[in-house]
Amino acid sequence: MTVLLCCATLRAETFAVVISGGRHKMFNHERYWNDCAFLYRTLRHDYHITKDHITLLMADGDNPANDMLREGGIGFASTRIDLDGDGQPDLHLAATRQDMDDTFRQLSVSLTADDQLFVFITDHGERSSDDDVCLWLWGDEKLGPDALAAIIGQCSQGTVSILLGQCYAGAFVAPLLGQGRIVTAACSANQLSWACKDRPYDEFVYYWTCAVAQHDEQGQPVSSDTDGDGTVSMAEAFAYARQHDSRPESPTLSALPADLATQWSLDSKRNDSQGIIPPTSPHHPPTVYDLQGRKVRGSDGENH
Repeated sequence: MTVLLCCATLRAETFAVVISGGRHKMFNHERYWNDCAFLYRTLRHDYHITKDHITLLMADGDNPANDMLREGGIGFASTRIDLDGDGQPDLHLAATRQDMDDTFRQLSVSLTADDQLFVFITDHGERSSDDDVCLWLWGDEKLGPDALAAIIGQCSQGTVSILLGQCYAGAFVAPLLGQGRIVTAACSANQLSWACKDRPYDEFVYYWTCAVAQHDEQGQPVSSDTDGDGTVSMAEAFAYARQHDSRPESPTLSALPADLATQWSLDSKRNDSQGIIPPTSPHHPPTVYDLQGRKVRGSDGENH
């Protein structure tokens, strides 16, 4: 039995880290929980990723204290720790720098060159008067682009796809981008990101999750698999979300090598069978897509 288990670990696998800092309860909107829960259900039910391969870092973790502003600002609640509705707790860790650092350090040990890592971030970003940009973590902790890149950069094995949903997300693209990386941002370095007008989610990440799930939060199918191969690449997910994003934000997608986003999906078995280019392949300039879906050469992944 032990030998079989060891052999099984040699197969390509998908790992995911879901991050929603919230800052503190006055800013931790319920829609952030909705963003994370929709994605978590997608990873579990549509991609069959096991719970032990998904790490959630959200607000104050499994602390029962109130840490979330209810939708419509009608009081506070404690973050629900069962995200997929199976009656079992899924959330244990807080969205603090310490818990993030520990999570990626542990992943750096377990990830192999054949594995893939997906990092999802929704929450608040802020730009100060001196143009410093940060991502807010729980307890008023700040995390800048270089610090986030250093934390995620501990995972040097395998391919990594990162989705950034916070305000000023474009400022994080250049530090995060590297060989074997895909970085998707909901907005440019000088833009806010926006909530949906008609549902309690964030606009870009909501449609992005619809795309990879191939259905909306109610289970209604969406047409995001444009090449009809049965799965949704990161490029297809980006194109669908950008097309349906009606808010004043300019999403971007950057990848190294340039065609990685068109090949890579959350389905590790499909990626393995397609022979996705490993991170050690020769350097190519990243591909950046503008709002019209045209490829734009550049290194920072930002639209202004």
